[in-house]
Amino acid sequence: MSNIAVERRGRIVSLFGVQYFKLCVGLSFGFVVVSVGLLLWRLFPDMYGKEVIPLHYNIHYGVDWTGVWWQIFVYPAAGALLCVVNAVVALLLAKREPMLARVVLVSTVVLTGFLFLSTIFVVLMNIVYG
Repeated sequence: MSNIAVERRGRIVSLFGVQYFKLCVGLSFGFVVVSVGLLLWRLFPDMYGKEVIPLHYNIHYGVDWTGVWWQIFVYPAAGALLCVVNAVVALLLAKREPMLARVVLVSTVVLTGFLFLSTIFVVLMNIVYG
């Protein structure tokens, strides 16, 4: 291997070795797993087979987004996609801009945290309206 390839490989391995990367990716996927578990535990038995369930609540209009039962998994699916894409982007950025890679990882944790809160509110809303 050339020196450039060894250096590039070393940077990627060092990013995986950093506790920061493991912590951010672990928290992000943790939010996604807990969101799916919460939906399966609290809503799935009651919502399966219903034609229409509320998926979003607006303080001005009330329930403004409804859908079929499987659409309750939109928020966790978006979080999982966000985790994978941002982890790949962070790996690509680690070669040139390690600080920007860290910003991407932190933003992933924050955004998946907000999606987790959205999932909690969907669960609470469906318990009330269900």
